[in-house]
Amino acid sequence: MMTNISLLPGWAMSAASMEPLRGALLERLPQAQVQCHDLPSLQMSSIETDLARLGEQLPDGVLIGWSLGGVLALQLQRRFPKKFSAVITIASNPCFVSRRDWAEAMPTDTFKSFYADFRDEPEKTLKRFALLVTQGSTQGRALSKALQWDDADHEQRLHALAILGVLDSRSILRRSSLPTLHCLAGQDALVPAAVEGSLTELDDHSRVAVHAEASHALPLEQPLWLAEQIAQFLQVGDD
Repeated sequence: MMTNISLLPGWAMSAASMEPLRGALLERLPQAQVQCHDLPSLQMSSIETDLARLGEQLPDGVLIGWSLGGVLALQLQRRFPKKFSAVITIASNPCFVSRRDWAEAMPTDTFKSFYADFRDEPEKTLKRFALLVTQGSTQGRALSKALQWDDADHEQRLHALAILGVLDSRSILRRSSLPTLHCLAGQDALVPAAVEGSLTELDDHSRVAVHAEASHALPLEQPLWLAEQIAQFLQVGDD
């Protein structure tokens, strides 16, 4: 059966950053239609309209999102449950910034500091972000050079960063009856792999897979491993 799969990149990343995973998925699932999509401009003041427009533009099928893309995929599935049959998140935390009841996330002060640094020195901070994305990888230097940025301006990226810091998709997972796969990286410097246990507790429909040696750049670093996890998950869902 042919499946439409839409790939959504992470914060500040272009659709092209998902091409290694797209290629691996096409090899593993040759009958699937796999497309990479850029994230649209997003603002808190228009988030409902922005998400509705994005959801309408994407084909029916499976959503796969990296980091911010994973958070948005969960939000889209809640709004379009009949359109999107499954969600797969990659190196993504449903609540990116820590809360009192969600410790396995980026500390609030760290996020606020990064936000302020990007607001004041965007180019310098983006270079630091590239190092954070690939930190923990044995291919770190090469991966950081391979990252492909989107065409958004600094203000648009700042709005998207604010959304990443505010959105909390935990209630979506608690209430969902649809299948979800979370793929985590053991060496991730942005989304702690220790969130695995909390994800499992949130939703007994979820499955979690962890690559112990990978960094946050999981779609670039381990596309074949990801494609295998995704293929197994989707094939079980079809049984």
